[in-house]
Amino acid sequence: MSEQDLPVRMRQVLQPLHPVWGTPLRDLRRSLYAEQVISALIDELHVCEYSAKMTAKLALIQQETSRMRVVAIGHCIRLHFIPDEAPTEQERTRQLLIMAMRRANEADDHAEGELTGLRKPNVEAEWLRSLELWHRERRRWLHKALAAVAREKE
Repeated sequence: MSEQDLPVRMRQVLQPLHPVWGTPLRDLRRSLYAEQVISALIDELHVCEYSAKMTAKLALIQQETSRMRVVAIGHCIRLHFIPDEAPTEQERTRQLLIMAMRRANEADDHAEGELTGLRKPNVEAEWLRSLELWHRERRRWLHKALAAVAREKE
């Protein structure tokens, strides 16, 4: 497939990358990585150990935390392909990126509440430790990405 056949014209390799393609994208991908581990743990918890009723709300919140991270990464990638001659579109996409990260953070707040609730029915301690560890990691990397986007604007 030639470059002309692509729906979005690729930038030349020699052109500098959009700043959001550096640290923010790396940190968002790390946050998504932790998100994927949490998804696997929640699925295991649901399938192997506990009723769907106990984990249903957590699984629903998990869908939103995952979706907003994927949306944020998509906006990050889009920024690279928006021409420098379109500053309005770049700024709009940057704002959408920030909104997606904030919505992911809000979903993380809800997830944290649900994870805390799992302690009461005596969910196996090893699962809880793993869930809490990966939850902290997804939040840490999300916050680092948000801070990096804010620094990029300065």
